[in-house]
Amino acid sequence: MSLRHKYLLRSKDTTTSLVKIKPEIQGNVQFEYLNLMDKHYSITGEMDVVFFRNVAIYFDKSTQEEIVNKICRHLKPGGYLFIGHSESLFNMEVPVEQIGPTVYRRL
Repeated sequence: MSLRHKYLLRSKDTTTSLVKIKPEIQGNVQFEYLNLMDKHYSITGEMDVVFFRNVAIYFDKSTQEEIVNKICRHLKPGGYLFIGHSESLFNMEVPVEQIGPTVYRRL
């Protein structure tokens, strides 16, 4: 069974690709808003997954690297970082390994 089928429900509206997290795991999911430019993030605990998609393109390369490193401080070893298709972590000193075109795993 794919992870998508295991953890997500499709919308009843067949004209959309929206999904919903299954009720039995909703308590394990947390969404946070933060200012990426803050010196420190007010996140408690470590995260399993971070979706950092289509955000890095708005920053210069050195700022991107700084932000990704701050995110990684809150990402569990073995946790996943997803970036957008137009983004890259190439030539950055960040503690992740690429495992797919836009998917990285925390070292």
